[in-house]
Amino acid sequence: MGELTVGGQSLPVVYDTGSFEVIVMSDLCTSCEVGGPIYSSSQSASFHEGTGLVATHVFGSGPVTSKKGEETVIIGDTHSPLVANNMPFWQVMEHEVDVWDKHSKFSGIVGMGHSAHAPNMDDQTAKDKVWAEDKSLLEMVGVTAFSVCLERSPGTPPGWLVLGPTPEGAQHDTRFVHVPVVGEIHWGVQMTMLAADGQEAYNACHPSCGAIVDSGTSLIAAPREAMEALAPVFNQIDPDCGSLDHLPDITFILGDGQISIPPAIYVIRVTGYVQESQDIVDSLFGPPKMKAVTQCVPAFMEINMNTKWGPVWILGMPFMRYYYTVFQRDPKSLHVAFATAQCRPSASPASIYMNQTASVSRFTNTSGMRYGRERDLVKTLNVSDVQVPVWARPALKGKKPKPVMNLKF
Repeated sequence: MGELTVGGQSLPVVYDTGSFEVIVMSDLCTSCEVGGPIYSSSQSASFHEGTGLVATHVFGSGPVTSKKGEETVIIGDTHSPLVANNMPFWQVMEHEVDVWDKHSKFSGIVGMGHSAHAPNMDDQTAKDKVWAEDKSLLEMVGVTAFSVCLERSPGTPPGWLVLGPTPEGAQHDTRFVHVPVVGEIHWGVQMTMLAADGQEAYNACHPSCGAIVDSGTSLIAAPREAMEALAPVFNQIDPDCGSLDHLPDITFILGDGQISIPPAIYVIRVTGYVQESQDIVDSLFGPPKMKAVTQCVPAFMEINMNTKWGPVWILGMPFMRYYYTVFQRDPKSLHVAFATAQCRPSASPASIYMNQTASVSRFTNTSGMRYGRERDLVKTLNVSDVQVPVWARPALKGKKPKPVMNLKF
């Protein structure tokens, strides 16, 4: 989350590279219970009713019905120079997003797509897009590049969103891998070659895949062929997180650059609830007893969709915990560098992922093996908090995967 100012009101929002518009919790939603502040048009001197259009946006967590208006929107606090006057935005009237409840801290979702205009939200997965006249927030504030990085150091801010001149310089920085964006709508890039432990999975991404880099996705999503190819690696994960120093990196190529993800990034602790064993009397006369279970699992989920570039991957928050990622709108490209623990770009991986006494790597572009303290970096995630795009949702809920579908970037 980061700060957004709407009509002079400060709101904590999710900055989402996988969506396109500004949507905020408002007092128009009489049934909503949220833990964060709520926007009120009556408290603003810059609100305009506009068309008053009511429409529904569909996220991975559920649909959100909102009313359109116009406002003065500032990325950051009131001192920020990134001001959009008469910005089209949406006020939530009702929603079915499970995590947007009285325990949540965020009050809005801000789309950070690369297009100058938001696509028609009536059918986000349609092949033929009808582009709306509304300019995107990034277009309105004149930002052509921004970066996202999630910190790993304890006692620090959880991450940084940086906009303007600093990320714009990444295109000329040799610390970064430079990747063209091929997606017309999403931050989609071409992926080739998948390998782990020195073994390439020839059928998993041949001749290529399409990878979407999405700050609004909690996991890494991959097609079935890739999940099957990586199964020998995943099967080595100790539920008690005791085997991370023995696991290999997972490696692939984005554009012309080789990218590696270490086990402390692709392994997470997940807390969920399972049913306790009960005797027959308890099962007949009482509700099932549930207990919390926390264990280490791969930070992967399965999706089965196609683009003209091949099967779809989603590189979500685990990717941004290891890599400092710059999203550039003009020209459309991604720039990826290793992230230091303090979220600065680096040409080398952080030393916490390397054994300083070793000098031989195992199919990775780093310069050393990892050691056991990696397990201290593993992130914990509640199952109920996992966020994915709407078209990737069925696999996460334990349902059978849908037939392969086509997705236009």
